[in-house]
Amino acid sequence: APKEATDATRAANRAQKAELPLADRQSFDDAARGLIEPFGDKVVMRTDGARPAWTLKGYEFLGSEESPDSVHPGLWRHARANMANGLFKVTERLYQVRGLDIANMTIIEGDSGLIVIDPLISVEVAREAMLLYFKHRPRRPVVAVIYTHSHVDHFGGARGVVSDDEVTS
Repeated sequence: APKEATDATRAANRAQKAELPLADRQSFDDAARGLIEPFGDKVVMRTDGARPAWTLKGYEFLGSEESPDSVHPGLWRHARANMANGLFKVTERLYQVRGLDIANMTIIEGDSGLIVIDPLISVEVAREAMLLYFKHRPRRPVVAVIYTHSHVDHFGGARGVVSDDEVTS
């Protein structure tokens, strides 16, 4: 069970609540901008079906606007804004899949095919992200995959975006 906040933590977080512009809804509007379809709280199962590869189930506590005394109110607000998930149109030819992982997958519609940036943490979530994208956009080949850096949540799903045969070719 969660621990109660110490007196010092409670006082510091309450002081921040009084100073932060928590009534300003702009960050929530920004997080939802361009939403095509939410993924919601669906469960992505591992290929072997043994357990979930990813789910937002268990994060329902973030539905409360009021942060507990044990959590900085700015961090609580940030976590709540991050619950916006699904397929988003960023601008022409640029889409993102958010909230299916701890990272975001970006899809650029190039002239000869798709360029995928950071294909998430696992094959399963990357495959679900691509299915969500193709549900709303034309099915085109992936012609490039870009990893922004070497953390597994930015490359682990590559085989959910491209097959072994595509990589070989």
